[in-house]
Amino acid sequence: MKTSSPDREHIVVGKDELIHQIAAKAGMNLKETNKVIDAFTEVVREGVAKGYEVRLMGFGTWNLRDVAPRRVKSIRGGDQITIPARKRVGFSVGAVLSQAALDASAGRSNKKADAQRNGTGH
Repeated sequence: MKTSSPDREHIVVGKDELIHQIAAKAGMNLKETNKVIDAFTEVVREGVAKGYEVRLMGFGTWNLRDVAPRRVKSIRGGDQITIPARKRVGFSVGAVLSQAALDASAGRSNKKADAQRNGTGH
């Protein structure tokens, strides 16, 4: 799915597209692939809910993190309110995924530089 903004195009790969791409790469049918994706997300969810760190080497790690209580200004009336301490799910990026982001940013900057050299950039 593509969404556009005035300054750039943003492409979102949703679950259906993910299932199609994984099925094609793994040589599986869509129904089996959907089951695998659902099982994977359930295993991660259950592990994090138990307080475990769920690690997929090279990709990343999911875990629970403590968020301290904080005082903020209420949007209803402007009074100071306290948001209580809570836990949230954190994700730390692994080396392979981190490298993909570096490669993507290098590719974007090279495209911009090429466009500017060719006189087509903004």
